[in-house]
Amino acid sequence: MISAMKDSSFSKKTISSLALAVGDLIEQEKGIANWTACDATSNHWTRKAIVMEATTTTPTEVLAYELDGTETVEANCTNTVSATYNGDTHILTDKATVNNTTSDVTGGYPAFYQDRLGSTTTSIIGRVIVGNGIDPDATG
Repeated sequence: MISAMKDSSFSKKTISSLALAVGDLIEQEKGIANWTACDATSNHWTRKAIVMEATTTTPTEVLAYELDGTETVEANCTNTVSATYNGDTHILTDKATVNNTTSDVTGGYPAFYQDRLGSTTTSIIGRVIVGNGIDPDATG
């Protein structure tokens, strides 16, 4: 994380059978008690948090920093970075990697907004796209 962290955003998150590393991204959807690992189908509207302690599949909680969408983070990505994609949104590959294979993702599952190039040729700086956990397109 590049921007300053707020103490109030650190908390234990309930998990089940997740092996996590520091820096992994987890999410929670409305109606689901456990936080799960983010992946290529993570939605823009889910609550998201960065894991702050490594776990094996045994623990039922993990210390994490819940994001509000204003934090600047540096993320690993699948391909060599390009400034051409600054201002674009990307999907995730998995809980630890942004998929920067194509330009702006306008539908589907955008989860990361690219602001600028990162400190390596395979990292970008930007913001994780977060929501309140409620699918805006849900019916009922």
